[in-house]
Amino acid sequence: MTFGQTIHILRHAHSSWAVPGQRDHQRVLDDRGRKDAARLAASLGETASRIERVVCSTAVRARQTLDLVRKALPPSAEVRFSDDLYALGAKAYEAEIRSHSGSGDLLLVGHNPTIEDLVFQLCETESAALREARAGVGTANWLVIDREADGAEGTTRGVLRTILRP
Repeated sequence: MTFGQTIHILRHAHSSWAVPGQRDHQRVLDDRGRKDAARLAASLGETASRIERVVCSTAVRARQTLDLVRKALPPSAEVRFSDDLYALGAKAYEAEIRSHSGSGDLLLVGHNPTIEDLVFQLCETESAALREARAGVGTANWLVIDREADGAEGTTRGVLRTILRP
């Protein structure tokens, strides 16, 4: 099996419930979410050292999560925000993966159930991490996928290597 790139996926940290009149997009992290994201950032170590590009949902809770883990990323990492990661589902995440042509790693910051849908779509090879993901991808969970070289039919596949939890 030949691996192409490493894809990192971060589910936003725990957020508050929407207050009356507030759109889902505007929900913010709660105390637990801020603490979990900070704890995750402190534990990333070398895991995030090769990230070259970050694509983050435009939802406030995703942006706040990225802000809290940003110190664990290389200062040179390019950051872009995408409404598609909030609104368009697993196909938007897969499009970002396919468009990443750099030699470094890609980090996507987004939402469930889209993240779980994407992982089960991309990762068919059984692994301990995939079995763990079947129990659910919690808030502030960081997933590492080794992306296989695209197949002749243009499919994107990978192996879920690990899940880091705060």
